[in-house]
Amino acid sequence: MRFENQVVVVTGAARGLGASFALAFAREGANVVVADINDCAPTAEAIQNLGRQVLFVRADLSDEAQCFSMAKAAADRFGRINVLINNAAILTEIKRAPFYNISSEDFKRVLFTNAAGPFHCIKAVFPYMKEKGGSIINMASATIFEGMPNMAHYVASKGAVMALTRSLARELGDFNIRVNSLAPGFINTSGEPLFDRNKPRELAPQDQMQIPRRSLKRCGTPDDIAGLALFLASSESSYITGQLIIDDGGLNLH
Repeated sequence: MRFENQVVVVTGAARGLGASFALAFAREGANVVVADINDCAPTAEAIQNLGRQVLFVRADLSDEAQCFSMAKAAADRFGRINVLINNAAILTEIKRAPFYNISSEDFKRVLFTNAAGPFHCIKAVFPYMKEKGGSIINMASATIFEGMPNMAHYVASKGAVMALTRSLARELGDFNIRVNSLAPGFINTSGEPLFDRNKPRELAPQDQMQIPRRSLKRCGTPDDIAGLALFLASSESSYITGQLIIDDGGLNLH
């Protein structure tokens, strides 16, 4: 197991990709801290069923103080933090609209939550990583290459995540802390069958439109993204930092 007895913090772990990340690291031996403003009880139970320890911290990760409390709770429980997966973000509740109809308040809310949230979490875990190093993975989005219309606030926020990753990779390299970004395309989490990996997922309309444009003509699954996260967090990628890796079936070639 690649992460035996390591401590992995996953934000936005109540559902979707965050829950998939948490379970993937647990399967590889990690003890997992699941953090979300929503209830992570199903994710936590699934991790316990795998025989791993888990800590659920309910937190609004756009609030810096709550991020520091989360990191302290993780360190108090497990003694260290080895990996941080910055996955929490606003997406499904975003109002899609032409840029001229997006209010300043909505733009600020999305940008602050999606970009300042990871910034706060990295500041919070740094004191617990700086002595022995670690790996930080920030979730960007392939939309920054597509320039998705009617989502200017979301696309801008994920572009900021990419830029933050590059800057902090430079700053944290002296502490042997690696910082990378993942940029998924549309990943089908419909039906949320996260705890039964063999259960088929319903093909969503977004997939039906995108599949013909991809190099790999199939639906993207949470396991596709989780596998890359495991690689970037592990010693197998010990010389990789400051990078953005697109994982969208070859829709965007960068």
